Amino acid sequence: MTVSVESQKTIDAYLAELRRQLREFMNEDANDIVEEIRAHILDKTSGASSTEKIAETLAALGTPAELAGRYRTDELFRRAQRTRSPLVSLHSLFRWATLSLTGIVVFLVSVVGYTLGGALVLFVVAKLIFPRATGLWESHNPDGTWSLGLSSSSGGTPPPGAHDLLGWWLVLIGLALGPLLIVLTFRFGSWSIRRFWRPRAWPRA
Repeated sequence: MTVSVESQKTIDAYLAELRRQLREFMNEDANDIVEEIRAHILDKTSGASSTEKIAETLAALGTPAELAGRYRTDELFRRAQRTRSPLVSLHSLFRWATLSLTGIVVFLVSVVGYTLGGALVLFVVAKLIFPRATGLWESHNPDGTWSLGLSSSSGGTPPPGAHDLLGWWLVLIGLALGPLLIVLTFRFGSWSIRRFWRPRAWPRA
């Protein structure tokens, strides 16, 4: 197929903008993506070099910014599957939450898991620093309400009229369950990405 000069200029301008949008990628990776899209465009417009067909093909791809965003998302999820960092994983899940209902569910479950795990670890630290003011308190209210928290009393004293149910067992429980919950949450996020995320594949010529 011989592409007209006008059509070639349109394709080159699109690919140049795509290359600019991929500036955070390594040069080799960005060049591979641009060539992949060039091959895809030529394949889709094979036998029809009209400017209308070229415009239709480019519109189906989306703007260069949108297309680069999809590649960035795919790369983010590939990194999330390789990383051991909960922050990188949570960043990826947040991005996923902006794209689908499944992503929202996985992200919310992960936020809850990391929050609970982190809270347990923080309570362990607080118990070590403020042993008399930190604990699982049983109040003396008629309804027997339980509360977990730091005392607001001055001098690091326990809440008035409350009994610490766990004592130093809070440290052992927190050390066991806090990190475990964080690890399980991280693995849940990684498993969800492998199970449900499908990167967009662009056919090659």
